[in-house]
Amino acid sequence: MRRLLQTLATGITTATLLLVPALPAGAATGPVRLASGSVSPAVITAGETATQTITLTRKAPRGGVDVALYGDVVYQSFTGGHVVVPAGRRSVSFPIRVASPEVTTVVPLYAQVPGSDLVRIAEVTVLPGDPAAQGVVDLRFSPAAAVEGSSVTGTVVLAAPAATGGVAVTLWSNTSYGPNVYVPPSVVVPAGQTSVSFTAVVNQAQVPAVVRPSAHLGTTRATGRLAVVPPTFAVGPGYVARGAVNDVVVGIGTAANPTGVTIALHSDRPDVVVPATVQVPAGSPGVIFPVTVAADASVSEPGTITATWNGTTVSNTFVVGYN
Repeated sequence: MRRLLQTLATGITTATLLLVPALPAGAATGPVRLASGSVSPAVITAGETATQTITLTRKAPRGGVDVALYGDVVYQSFTGGHVVVPAGRRSVSFPIRVASPEVTTVVPLYAQVPGSDLVRIAEVTVLPGDPAAQGVVDLRFSPAAAVEGSSVTGTVVLAAPAATGGVAVTLWSNTSYGPNVYVPPSVVVPAGQTSVSFTAVVNQAQVPAVVRPSAHLGTTRATGRLAVVPPTFAVGPGYVARGAVNDVVVGIGTAANPTGVTIALHSDRPDVVVPATVQVPAGSPGVIFPVTVAADASVSEPGTITATWNGTTVSNTFVVGYN
């Protein structure tokens, strides 16, 4: 009986080996999955770059494996939202950047391969850095006004030359309602330089207004003013704060302006004061002008600002609110 059991056991073992033959190293044994991920260094200072590595459970087949990437808005923009593990390789490494925080922040990074769930593959800790050593000090636009559908050049300025690898500055349009201006999620100031330029696009401007995109690096921030105007002669916006000097815009839209134009202004309320005239610089579609509202101005009645230029008069009804 004992010999019989040994014979049966040997037969079963032999049969199993025949049914599942040994596979060469790296051969396909199932669908490709994410095995692991890492970021080096795991702790960076705001604006710095890091290297992310993603490893698969087996070598990528012919054509490679397209891995979808998810993180914050700067990470998405910088990586393009995906990376390819080349055919015959199990892993890929690539540079990454993330948004610049005001406080120490852990940024989770996610990845997904076709046919699999989204997984948290890595994380990077971002320190705000020392503002005395590096920070953003200015954000400006040239020209300072833009008509709907056009673009202007924005420039970010740092307090000191960027270190090796450059410094990424996070940008926000701050136009979630009303006029819409697009700025890239971030810009990189090259190593050794103190500034970098980018393109800002005015997608929508139903009435003239002032928008204030901002640049962020750690605990430092700079805000730039940009006047945006519709394609036609107009004045706006329709809100001013009491007890303050408000930014209001008058624009000539797409009209030619080779030498500059003078526009006459009038307010029908004595507690809301506007300049008698304002000069739109040559080549500009509009200009910002001050509107001074008395501290005791009534908030119950609307008012009207009228602009006259080239024989044409336009007006805009405004309301007075609290500062």
